[in-house]
Amino acid sequence: MHLITSQNSDASTPASEPVLKHLVLGSMPIPSDPATVLAAGPWCFAGREDFFPDWEDHYALAPEPLTDRTLQKKAIGQALSLASDMIPRLARQLQPDHDLPEDYWELLLSPYCINVARILVEIWYRVQALVDTHGKEALQVELLPEECTFHMGTDADVILHGCLNPACIHWIFSCLLRPLCPQAWTVTEGACVSEEYPQHRPEGTGARLKDALRRMLLRLPFPPLKGMGLVRALRYSLALRHASRSEDHSRPLREFYASSVTGAILNLPVDPLPLFMNLLPQSLRDLRHPEGRVTPMKEPRVRAASILLYEDASYRQSLALWRARGGRLVCVQHGGNYGMMQHISAMELVEYTQHAFITWGWTEQESALGPVCGKANFVPLPAPQLCRLHNCWRGGNRTLIFVGTEMPTIGYQLDSHPTPLQNVQYRDDKQWFVEALGKRRQECTLYRPYFPVPGTLDDAPWVLTRFSRVHLCSGPLTPQILNCHLLVLDHHGTTLLEAMAANVPLVCYWDPSCWPVNAAFQRLLLQLAQVGIWHSSAEAAAMQVDAIWDNPAAWWQSDPVQKARQAFLDAFAHSSRRHCDALWTGMLRRL
Repeated sequence: MHLITSQNSDASTPASEPVLKHLVLGSMPIPSDPATVLAAGPWCFAGREDFFPDWEDHYALAPEPLTDRTLQKKAIGQALSLASDMIPRLARQLQPDHDLPEDYWELLLSPYCINVARILVEIWYRVQALVDTHGKEALQVELLPEECTFHMGTDADVILHGCLNPACIHWIFSCLLRPLCPQAWTVTEGACVSEEYPQHRPEGTGARLKDALRRMLLRLPFPPLKGMGLVRALRYSLALRHASRSEDHSRPLREFYASSVTGAILNLPVDPLPLFMNLLPQSLRDLRHPEGRVTPMKEPRVRAASILLYEDASYRQSLALWRARGGRLVCVQHGGNYGMMQHISAMELVEYTQHAFITWGWTEQESALGPVCGKANFVPLPAPQLCRLHNCWRGGNRTLIFVGTEMPTIGYQLDSHPTPLQNVQYRDDKQWFVEALGKRRQECTLYRPYFPVPGTLDDAPWVLTRFSRVHLCSGPLTPQILNCHLLVLDHHGTTLLEAMAANVPLVCYWDPSCWPVNAAFQRLLLQLAQVGIWHSSAEAAAMQVDAIWDNPAAWWQSDPVQKARQAFLDAFAHSSRRHCDALWTGMLRRL
């Protein structure tokens, strides 16, 4: 490995020597010659696609190892174990002389630790593949100093400004790549990066009152969840005003996920603790932890957790203290993908390990670490979020609503979603679908992009500039779906479940090799395919749209289609309004 300091990195190359090809680990320099550049991944073009049109066709990209789903399964298991292993180490950094139960630290730190563990594992596999593939080539690469700092305000910042930030990705790449840099490569030292994303506090009387009300509701034994009003939350809270009536199903992470138990050891070339500490958000740093032991409950009680446990460190600490005192937690499914994806990481570590996890119908989820970790106390119940939409589709207009999903340029979630390069193909499939619709159908089409997220591929601008007849679908999505002529989805997720519950005429498609699903969902997909709901290609979906366009309701309401829909609802989108509250309160009283 040759080393060039940053002061000398701009020196001109002698005419007698060939120009070194430049390996870009962060954002792509503007301008850049495709003939002399190797991009480490799609994130190099995130936010810069206007400067590099059709970059995916013109620039060489480093290999993407986790398209091998067997290898990805191993990587997910290593991320789960790495997160579990880091919790006690971080606890000692936050409170060196603590005497708090492991339950406290595991709940408090697991959402953060799995976020960082996943991006470290994703980049580590990329580093190894990069060295294996290009290690003998003469490349010039700029590495960032270890002293770079990224001050995050909240857990959300860790994702948005850390895992999806090309500068932070560049820094993590540099830390992991430096010990392995091949002799054939020439290293230049980049300038130290320091970025700060302060934690925003509510400002103004109205904002502070709203925040105070939110925190008051979060203290309920069962706080209001999506699709659930205050009256229902109070009813369910009353059902939990008793000591727990069942054995504790909570699973300590150290007993199930620690690398010493699973054997899923990640041999990083550096100590990961400084990387975790650098990205630790201020919201976690500012917490004050109890000194000494906490007073245990006389009898264990149960409370439900809001999805805000992932984002609100103060709220998460209150839940951690509840667990430290011997209390038990119930988590509730809050969207799609649960129970469908072949493997999942954050939800498994944080939510499935609690006393109970309430699903929208399914009862099994495979773990990347095997059947022992995959067993959890899954409790299927009707979903209030879906019950309020049950059979609410009325039609009324001639619009086709085409809904897309997130297209990250780095695999920060490390689950069974498309990989970054597969997201490029996923986006291309949108073009094939709209083209196959034809001009008349395009004039009736509204495209609904995913909400803006840093570090993702261009979405609506990419689609709408290619098809002038297609218009943007903006504003609240649900009311528009309930009045559309036909809905088209190119992914599975929350909108799929809501549309099925609402009985909206629906056509969906995706490449099954890019969206690995579990066996139960695969069986249902085959049923949906037989009646024309699901297709494995964009072109086939467009042909189905053309075939049913004149009267999609007649096709949708046919017996075979409704039978397949009902099988789907029973398994993944249970939404019957009958006895919903009785089922919920009865289950909560038994926990």
